[in-house]
Amino acid sequence: MPQRLRDQRRDNASARPLETHYNLALLNVESRFELPRMVQALQTRGYGSLCFYGPPGSGKTALAPHLAEQMGRPLALRQAGDLASKFIDETEQNMAAMFAEAERAALLDEADSILQDRRGAQRTYEATEIKEMLQNTERHKGVFICTTNLFDCIDRAALRRFTFKIRFKTLAREQRHAMFVSEALGGQAERLSPELQHRMDLLDQLCLGDFAAVQRQAGILGGGFDALEFLEQLEAEHRIKPEVRESRSVGFMQ
Repeated sequence: MPQRLRDQRRDNASARPLETHYNLALLNVESRFELPRMVQALQTRGYGSLCFYGPPGSGKTALAPHLAEQMGRPLALRQAGDLASKFIDETEQNMAAMFAEAERAALLDEADSILQDRRGAQRTYEATEIKEMLQNTERHKGVFICTTNLFDCIDRAALRRFTFKIRFKTLAREQRHAMFVSEALGGQAERLSPELQHRMDLLDQLCLGDFAAVQRQAGILGGGFDALEFLEQLEAEHRIKPEVRESRSVGFMQ
């Protein structure tokens, strides 16, 4: 892809508004340190690296611009595909360019292909690219964030380079309720009936991205969903998740 089109795609991606209300309390994360403490440390030191991992739609990418804003830094967004090139050495050059501006917070989204375990590398240049990324991560004087849906496939040496590793999980029960009240009930918690609560309780694999998907559907269709329609669409999103389909298949076989 020509560099001009890559830059335009990144600009469009960073400018696209969130479909749902952003709320740090609705992130279900697991880490050895609380998020506010990590943000404070990054603000004080001015540098550090973070690996966000977890299922798609769990809020990994959305947290990066929030952290950059809290630190008062612009965010340079890159997709792994933006760095990859079929030409020798160009991938490494793209990596170097991403890290060049130390005053920025750099986000490498969907970094699975770049940081994959070197033991599975098929070609010499793949291992070289991973090594280059690790060296850049160590030398970088700013804030570097990468996101991945495939944490178990990340190179072990790469994991050691990240100062903080944060696991993003599906929404907890109370978070699902709070999100539904915010997005489907106009913030009116008294409208969350026992029946709605019960049906929401069954959707234990819901993520923030599922609520965003339903909001996009409503926007494209030209009108908002009422509470029941919104819930039905959430249930439809939940049914197609691999974890849900696999669970049902096992239950059927039993």
